[in-house]
Amino acid sequence: MTTKIHFTKRALASIQAEPGKRITVYDTDPSAKGLCVRVSSISKVFYVVRKIGGRVEWVKLGDVDTVPIEEARKRAAEIALKITAGENPAEEKRTRREEWTFADLFQRWTEEARIKGKRSLGNDEANYRLHLGTIANKKLSAITRNHVRSLHAAIGEKSGKYQANRVLALIRAVFNFGINQLDLRMENPAVKITPFKEESRERRLHPDEMPRFFEALASEPNDTMRDYVLLSLLTGGRRSNVLAMHWQDINLGEALWTIPASASKNGRSMAVPLSSAAMQILKERAEKYGQQGYVFPGPGKTGHLVEPKGAWKRLLQRAGLEDLRLHDLRRSLASFQIDLGVSLAVVGKVLGHQSQQTTAIYARLGMDPQREAVEKAGAAILEAAKRKDPGKISVIRRIK
Repeated sequence: MTTKIHFTKRALASIQAEPGKRITVYDTDPSAKGLCVRVSSISKVFYVVRKIGGRVEWVKLGDVDTVPIEEARKRAAEIALKITAGENPAEEKRTRREEWTFADLFQRWTEEARIKGKRSLGNDEANYRLHLGTIANKKLSAITRNHVRSLHAAIGEKSGKYQANRVLALIRAVFNFGINQLDLRMENPAVKITPFKEESRERRLHPDEMPRFFEALASEPNDTMRDYVLLSLLTGGRRSNVLAMHWQDINLGEALWTIPASASKNGRSMAVPLSSAAMQILKERAEKYGQQGYVFPGPGKTGHLVEPKGAWKRLLQRAGLEDLRLHDLRRSLASFQIDLGVSLAVVGKVLGHQSQQTTAIYARLGMDPQREAVEKAGAAILEAAKRKDPGKISVIRRIK
């Protein structure tokens, strides 16, 4: 059903869309045939929608905040005259888009990704800043498969095969958006490029590494960094989820952290049982900083801690550890559970894994096996950490 209203400032201001959704509302003014506004949770944009040459075309006019309503109606009427004269305003826009730079297209792609609530957008934007400067200002038509192939190889040499493959996938996605959503008439230069073969990563914190890891962690002066690392290890949470952990999602009475569906990788809310050690860290943070907003607040635009690469690097240097990533903490919790004889089904449930083979088993599991699993693993982690000299490791005394 098509929604129509008479466009006024007040009427446009009243139109709201739910997060991740987008609605289209048309103007009833007869002089502005096809004029509509597309509304998402973060934008309101005027378009003219007309059937031209047997296909429906969308011609963007601009944001509601920058284009006055009367100006939008005037331009809609001008577009109608061009169509009557046999012209195709949408084709003119397509031609101009094909002369965009990659930076222009990436900006449009991020706008769309933000509307849809793409969870990895932060990583995509970081990859763009770090690795795509050499093609950012190139015209789209000038970017060839050889450019992308050479860039992929260079990133693989400098930053590793995994990173190179993620950047290749990003370039492919951005061009696909332009081709499929903006009707750009060009080939995608990122297709038919073979990604590097990725080996499954098996790094974890081993029991004999725990004492020096915790000793190095105990000397970390930033308690937010220290608590973030500890909770990452003790909950097995994904980096993005632990960084954005919010007090409203934590039930201290029930020792439960609920990751909302909007932040979960599989799109479903996820209940994470909290061990005694994890609970003590959270209770101390609640007493010291209160229970409002993010558990790990930060000064940036996200409002929460952003991955502390510098502090993590210094921690590893103090501990004398190599080739350990923050994500390996998640794998470490799982490994300790498996070492203790916890079933793979329960481990998968704790970590929020989904698979066709185990879904039926997961459905029969309650919270008690999961809580027992993280409790046992947390205790084993702390016990391994204490083997060297528990008297020196204040961070362990805190949560023992």
